[in-house]
Amino acid sequence: MILFSLILILVGMLLLYKCSSKQMSKSKQQFVIRYQIQLKVLAYLCFLFAGSLLCLEYGSSIGFVSWWIFATPVTFLLVLWVNELKPVKK
Repeated sequence: MILFSLILILVGMLLLYKCSSKQMSKSKQQFVIRYQIQLKVLAYLCFLFAGSLLCLEYGSSIGFVSWWIFATPVTFLLVLWVNELKPVKK
């Protein structure tokens, strides 16, 4: 249950990243451009479903806190993965 919630959070974060305005300007993927609103709704539904699973398993307060505990490192790792951290040559 926890692993499934973590995967749902990761999928939601990746979908929101792909639908961001900065990524859309770089994107050549017609699927993402065409279904941008639907993908954002799907990402939020993934977040809601992951939070619901955790709340049903562990109770509302512990489930909500565990959702934030899972979402924080996933967001941090996603930021590290997508940003280019190479030094700029002058």
